[in-house]
Amino acid sequence: MAVSASLRAIDRLKAKRRAIHVARRQLDLDDTSYRALLKRAAGVSSSADLVTLDQADAVLDALAKIGFAHRPKKVRPDQHPGTPHNLDCVLMLQKVEALLADMELPWSYAEAIAKRQTKQAGGIERLAWVPDADLVGVVAALHREKKKRLAVALDTLKAALQARGLTAEWARQQAEDMGRLAQPWPWYECLETLRIVTARLGA
Repeated sequence: MAVSASLRAIDRLKAKRRAIHVARRQLDLDDTSYRALLKRAAGVSSSADLVTLDQADAVLDALAKIGFAHRPKKVRPDQHPGTPHNLDCVLMLQKVEALLADMELPWSYAEAIAKRQTKQAGGIERLAWVPDADLVGVVAALHREKKKRLAVALDTLKAALQARGLTAEWARQQAEDMGRLAQPWPWYECLETLRIVTARLGA
């Protein structure tokens, strides 16, 4: 019982540390301001140095006072089936989401990868339960798949440009006009941007 309670406390502390990182991003705190807040609230200079739940709560309270809205995740109207409940708290899951969205793939695609990679642990079926170390592998696998799709998309765009006597600079200008020159990736590495630009060519 004591061991189980201890493990739950460790998991709660990890969750609070993740929430602190979410707050830092939400509030766009620079490194100096962030570390100063940690020092004032809990006497530490890094969230990794938080060793008690009270310390973590003190930091979250301080973040709330300057505008952090820490609420349980609500299901968005456009949320896709299989979206992990802890998406907002786990950076690696957010990377998985971005890659899936760019490739127009469902969460089940990533879950299948995760299940294969955690085969020795019995095959974890839900991304929300997959350890960060294994999520790194999921992200790597998605990057490999995206690289294949990018090659095809770039070839398609190149052919469409050549057919109309246009250059890659025209495509780059289109991406800039849409505000997608470097968001969320460089335009030539973003499948969604390539799809939009190619569609503008009527290809």
